Amino acid sequence: MKRALLALLCPLMLPACSAELAVDTPPQEVTIPVTSVARAIHVEVAVDMPEETQNLDVNVKEISADLTVINPSKAFTLRSTARLSLTGTATPDAPKFYSDSNLPAYYHTAEVLLPQMDFAPVSSTPVHADSPTLRNAIGKERIWIIVSNTVTDAGLGNPLELPLELRLEDIILHATVSKPFEGLEGMLGPSGL
Repeated sequence: MKRALLALLCPLMLPACSAELAVDTPPQEVTIPVTSVARAIHVEVAVDMPEETQNLDVNVKEISADLTVINPSKAFTLRSTARLSLTGTATPDAPKFYSDSNLPAYYHTAEVLLPQMDFAPVSSTPVHADSPTLRNAIGKERIWIIVSNTVTDAGLGNPLELPLELRLEDIILHATVSKPFEGLEGMLGPSGL
């Protein structure tokens, strides 16, 4: 009787046969050049995902990202927004630049990762992002971030200060993943008890 009861319960227990693990990727950084005043220019940069996140056969339960946006300029306020895309043409060594009139076809399907914000001169701003697209980034070799940026205000300082850039530093993905234990059906099934 006990054996028959276990055999009936096994199919219900199988979904619970998985390991759940919280992982953080090593910190990464990306530098985004600012090439426009008053009118936004879009810069697509490629970010290679850490090997730890590639080719994983796991179920992603939760994922988020933390990063710090740094405006090193002593004179300029920079306005920026960022989108996350799983498609792109930039490489880590060669960013792609776009204007509003020649946006790539995938721009409007890229998910907003960072809503429009102003970054004051010499500022360091922590940002937390929850994005459904981040879930699909696990297992990919590369993702693309499309940053729209412009100078919005000039304060005291050297107006010829170049290059202007935003730095995205300490980019860390936090993920909770589960790995099912496959093959346990045979061990837990009626003939395996």
